[in-house]
Amino acid sequence: MKNKLCLLIFLVVQQFAFGQNTILWKISDTINNKESYIVGTFHQFGSSFVDSIPEIKKVLLNAELAVFESIDHIDSTRKMIDRRKSSLEIEKRLKKKDFIKLKEIAKDWRVDLYKLKPLEISWKLQQEFQKIKCRTTQPTDKFKHFDNYLIYTAKKHKIEIYGLETDSLQLALIDEENKSPNWRKERKNIRYWIKQMTSDKPNLNACRLADKYRKFDIDYEFEKECESDILLAQRNKEWMKILPDMLRKQNIFIAVGYSHLKRKCGILEQLKNMGFAVEQVALKPVANIS
Repeated sequence: MKNKLCLLIFLVVQQFAFGQNTILWKISDTINNKESYIVGTFHQFGSSFVDSIPEIKKVLLNAELAVFESIDHIDSTRKMIDRRKSSLEIEKRLKKKDFIKLKEIAKDWRVDLYKLKPLEISWKLQQEFQKIKCRTTQPTDKFKHFDNYLIYTAKKHKIEIYGLETDSLQLALIDEENKSPNWRKERKNIRYWIKQMTSDKPNLNACRLADKYRKFDIDYEFEKECESDILLAQRNKEWMKILPDMLRKQNIFIAVGYSHLKRKCGILEQLKNMGFAVEQVALKPVANIS
């Protein structure tokens, strides 16, 4: 009997560790009788993907407060970039043929290439690769960004929204984490992503994470330690100064990048260690599988 009980416990633990086929989690505070939800987003998925998961919109619309990484309007970020001085360094650092290709790729970006930092160009190219080559968005998507679509939905239904940080802080943290990369450091990456974006046969290995996310095939690695970095561990630490009190006072909806939910430093494990009940919400992948 004892051996059977041990086996049962082992199987339950294994199922929680490796069977999280979901991006949506229920967070309960049984003391204050509050029920909240966290969705781990993949930012580059569009509105059609979100609409294919009705559970997400259902819990959002039942929330008293919706919490996001940032609620800054994209125009404010563009204005911040537009205030920078233009630099001709981009023309010096890229080969002419690569620069011509980049201008074609960036023709609808609505930001001035001459005012973007090299890391921002590299990241933007990677994001465009996910959307176009990995097909995380559809041509009919009104919103090409998972989180922005949820923010729009919350506003539309007059749900109060809250931002954990600003876009300007995010850009500063990216710079700090990557040690303010310059053209010498980023030129190779930029040239690589230009090639991938313009190739008829791009390297689709870069779509692996998007494909696994699309199928909710995510290993949250709750048993693993986190690397000491700013973009994940440090931001999680700052957010956890705010989120627990919110979860005790209201039924809230939280949307943050799914990487912030992973490992021991992730929001889920930290909340569980603080006494919150954490449960996965079963989901069926039904859309955007290509």
